[in-house]
Amino acid sequence: MPSNTDVKKIEDFDFGALVIGTAKNVVKKRPITVSTWILGLLLAAFANGFQVDDTTRESYSMTLSHAKEVDRTELNKALIALQKAEDRYYNAKGWFWACDKKCQMAKDKADMARAEVNRVQKKRDEIMTTARKEVGIWSVFGVRDVRDSFWSSWKSGKDVATRWTMMDSMFMMIGSSREESMISMILKIVMQYIMNLTVGLIGAFFYFIYNVYYLIVSYGEPTLSGLAFFLLVMVAGMSTVGTYLFAIYGTVAGG
Repeated sequence: MPSNTDVKKIEDFDFGALVIGTAKNVVKKRPITVSTWILGLLLAAFANGFQVDDTTRESYSMTLSHAKEVDRTELNKALIALQKAEDRYYNAKGWFWACDKKCQMAKDKADMARAEVNRVQKKRDEIMTTARKEVGIWSVFGVRDVRDSFWSSWKSGKDVATRWTMMDSMFMMIGSSREESMISMILKIVMQYIMNLTVGLIGAFFYFIYNVYYLIVSYGEPTLSGLAFFLLVMVAGMSTVGTYLFAIYGTVAGG
């Protein structure tokens, strides 16, 4: 049994001072890492890009509207034609994928339809690139596209983790014993979700980084400027994902 003196010592223990002292030690030992992490969080929270003048904004909006119109009309029409051509080619195939003269003609038409889709997509992308080069990746439009890409990748990573956890839960229930309690099963599922979420978000982060590279190229940014932007975005993304995962693991560890 702990004595009253021991209980008093525990009550008088300053946990806040311990946390502050630990934080100070981390900052002293890893100042560059901590500074980079804080910089990343500040960029993720407050960086919105540079404003452009009204003339450039209007020109960008008009060119972007043109690209959307091509996407809505020409590309949509080409995709529908491709789907029909592929269906006819599929139905013309014989046993074991045998392809007679009629089938070959259907295949040629499907290839032509696919080439048309590629042509329209290239046309749409060239219009988008022209619009983006007018404003640059550092503009509010470029930063907004990067943010949209990040949150889209983030959602994709969480959705993957959810699907994996549902599958893992089914296997856990099938392989569990009757003696295992419901609480124990729930804890296992929660831990499995956290593991899946970690893998999903890390994978989504790498996919996001690839998209950032594509956007930098699409905006026509010069090499050095594009590299600087890429590094800042990578720091911001890593800080955001790392902080989120650290908070989750800290919450679980703290009960």
